[in-house]
Amino acid sequence: MKQLLAVYQQVIEALDARLLARAAAGRAPQPGPGGRQVVLGLGKVAAELYSGVTGAAGGLLVVPGDAPSPPGAQLLRGGHPLPDDGSLRAGEALLAAARSLTPDDSVLLLISGGGSALAEAPHPDLSLEDVRAVNLALLNSGAPIEEMNCVRSHLSRLKGGGLARALHAAGVTRARALVAVDVPIGGVAAVSSGPAAADRTTCEDALALVRKYALPEAATRVRETLKPGDPADFVEHEALCDLRSPALEARRRGFALLDSPVYGTVEAFADKLAARRGAFAASGELELRIPAGAPPGGRDQHLALLMAQKLRGERATFLAAGTDGRDGPTESAGATVDGNTWDEAVRRGLDPARALLEFDAARVLAALGLLMPARHTGAHAGDLFLLHRMG
Repeated sequence: MKQLLAVYQQVIEALDARLLARAAAGRAPQPGPGGRQVVLGLGKVAAELYSGVTGAAGGLLVVPGDAPSPPGAQLLRGGHPLPDDGSLRAGEALLAAARSLTPDDSVLLLISGGGSALAEAPHPDLSLEDVRAVNLALLNSGAPIEEMNCVRSHLSRLKGGGLARALHAAGVTRARALVAVDVPIGGVAAVSSGPAAADRTTCEDALALVRKYALPEAATRVRETLKPGDPADFVEHEALCDLRSPALEARRRGFALLDSPVYGTVEAFADKLAARRGAFAASGELELRIPAGAPPGGRDQHLALLMAQKLRGERATFLAAGTDGRDGPTESAGATVDGNTWDEAVRRGLDPARALLEFDAARVLAALGLLMPARHTGAHAGDLFLLHRMG
């Protein structure tokens, strides 16, 4: 397990947002005569992206509570994984900052995952309680992130190009977004529900998902998002990393690449891994449908316990962890297991089979000392999966 933990650490160091932003900082747009270069950041690693931009002098950043505070930036902290009062203040502040600009100003947007909850500006007929209820239902539904974003964007004045609309209304023409991509589908335009990008989905698409997942009534109060070809769809986007990046970094450290980015259900991916022998790396974002009333869980922890069952009695180790240092709404980054984990859990009376059925993997893994503590890593490119299996 120590080898896998060491590789995980090396991967997140290689994907540190400061390093990625530093390499791209020279492509920031320049202001016109008398204008300013303004930095607006949103997401789990927006503070690190800001620190990596050489010469950044002032900016408005929306970040989670455990993010660092870079000098010279105004920080607002929102809730995650559910929006809170701070998220509403942050969303309104981003829109106000965009509206305050002039045509000679340029804007560098620093965007990473997590912004869908960290900043929010709902339509006037939606309360914070409405937004939280919709987001909680989406998180528990097992819906893929692109479907979640479709619904969330149509309920927001910030998402689905809302920030780009505000910039365009202020006369801004010089804008570029540096994006740490953490979604399997949609690329740069989908991260944090695409605040500065056009959205190809429609209100009808969103309403179909409301029906599909039996979402709260508030989710039906949709409005149209920014569409491709609209004059406000003008912000250039550049990907600094994506969901393939963690597995590619692991490949440089001796692991074979497995179908990255991976997506789909946790169970289907575990079946795919079970057929492999050797040292493999994959990265991506999986789906796990959690029933009402289940423990917080964490999809990486659930996957790790599933793999412990499949690797039972073998000379094998497995790691599943978020590159951002968080496994969903839990206090863990993920977990490591080996071929002895399942039998040891049984020997101790922890009933791992029941834990899988009840989405309670964290209880078993914590008792065995196999959880990886949550921390703010400064990277954000989805989840990393490492398998080392002999024979």
